[in-house]
Amino acid sequence: MQQTLDHLWRTGQALEAKGDLATAQSSYQAILDHEPRHIPARLRLSRFAQFNDDYRGARQHALTAADQIRSGASTRLLAFVTQRLLDFSEENEVAALILATDWTDPEVLRQSPALAQHLWLAGRFHDALRFLDAVQSKVAENALLSFTRGNVLRYLGRAKDATAHYLRAQALQPHTVDVHWALATHGRREGASERLARIEASQSRYAADSLEQVHLLYALFHELDRLEQFDAAWKALSRGSELMHQRLKHNPALDKQRIRALQSLGCEPQGANAATYQFQPRPIFIVGLPRTGTTLLDRILGNHGWVSSAGERNDFAAAVSQATNHFFGTLLDEEDPAAFLDIDLKAVGHAYQQRLRQHASATAYAIDKNPQNLFNLPLIIRAMPQAKILVLVRDPMDAAFSNLKELFHGGAYAYSYDFQSLAVRVSGVSRLIKGWSHQNPDAIRVISYETLVQAPEQTIAATLDFLGLPAATGLTDLSSNTSAVATASSSQVRDQINQKGRGAWLRYASQLAPLKAMMDNG
Repeated sequence: MQQTLDHLWRTGQALEAKGDLATAQSSYQAILDHEPRHIPARLRLSRFAQFNDDYRGARQHALTAADQIRSGASTRLLAFVTQRLLDFSEENEVAALILATDWTDPEVLRQSPALAQHLWLAGRFHDALRFLDAVQSKVAENALLSFTRGNVLRYLGRAKDATAHYLRAQALQPHTVDVHWALATHGRREGASERLARIEASQSRYAADSLEQVHLLYALFHELDRLEQFDAAWKALSRGSELMHQRLKHNPALDKQRIRALQSLGCEPQGANAATYQFQPRPIFIVGLPRTGTTLLDRILGNHGWVSSAGERNDFAAAVSQATNHFFGTLLDEEDPAAFLDIDLKAVGHAYQQRLRQHASATAYAIDKNPQNLFNLPLIIRAMPQAKILVLVRDPMDAAFSNLKELFHGGAYAYSYDFQSLAVRVSGVSRLIKGWSHQNPDAIRVISYETLVQAPEQTIAATLDFLGLPAATGLTDLSSNTSAVATASSSQVRDQINQKGRGAWLRYASQLAPLKAMMDNG
């Protein structure tokens, strides 16, 4: 039997290398016909299903692989299975699988750096710490384990402890670019000169146009900006964003065309009046461009006893994907967004609510703060008339600059790396928000970041009234919210409400003048 399986596997691999994907797929399926618990073949078939835009098939292979490991299949590819589950926003499955395994298993210990990282990415921060503690004495000291512990502690608000573990990871592997970037975005002015010297020492280790160099350039920008060396900081940011734009090749003309297509879909009221809604939790979507205050508003509202936050999740996209059997991200990514108005949106709403209940506490309201859901509002309004949407807006130049200086992981927000794309996106989003909020003011409320930080108590009082929540005091005391923060602003949002970010772009007014001209011309 094993010889047959090995032969079929080698055949499949050789066919893939030749580009004969259909026959390769048949070879992997033949493996499962002989041995259904063959995890490598199942993972390959999950990828093939994705290539064929078969969302349900790809997801089911991943879920089946997890079940088979739980029922006794080899743990040799455990981390590959948990990574695949993360692709489908199956964080609970990731945690259940890792927590159910024997943490003294040599295969689990071998994969412990990746498994700890997957628990962190799944939002299971305390479980990640338990896992890290359990394996610490059983494996050699590892930079990735220290780095992951630093990330977990950072999200939990333990800033000093996070810094200590980042520095330990750096001592073990001095030129790991992710650690440089984490320290630069997490750090304060104290120690910036030393961090800067370490970044510069690492730059010679990587090709000038490599992704590693990009991470170092963005880290360099943050440290130089912190030290008020603005000319040098801009030089680093300009080069880093140029390299990212060359890699991602975002098309602003296509972006403009697709934003116009979204405008035509509209967000008019649909179905029953939201006031008649009885089921819990009632979803609150906090959306907007990234870095416009969405996390701040989430933290404030999360202090209310009737509200819990599910964080920045992909549950709505997953619900649409499951309903359509198509890998869906946002309407902005689709060539024909209007076609999605004809899908079974009631099923989408039901699936979304089920997912939300898994991640939200037993409260009357639950927040989903994925900024990308801004581009799904026409579907959200139709799928869940009871939903409330809070849209954060910010001074256009502050919003654009905040996006420009952020290095987003995984190629997300590809528009943020060149002036033309930034101008098109920021201006286009402004038009979308203005039109949609006018069409459905009962469901959509626009909140100005500037107003929120200038007059937080009055702004939140009006927001509670809009949401139908009772008045509450002390919501703007961010120190009272000890929940984890799993976003790019995880370090900054622990501070009390302040206006430090207002007008930040003015430090680079001369360099950003071409962008401002593009923004002014709309």
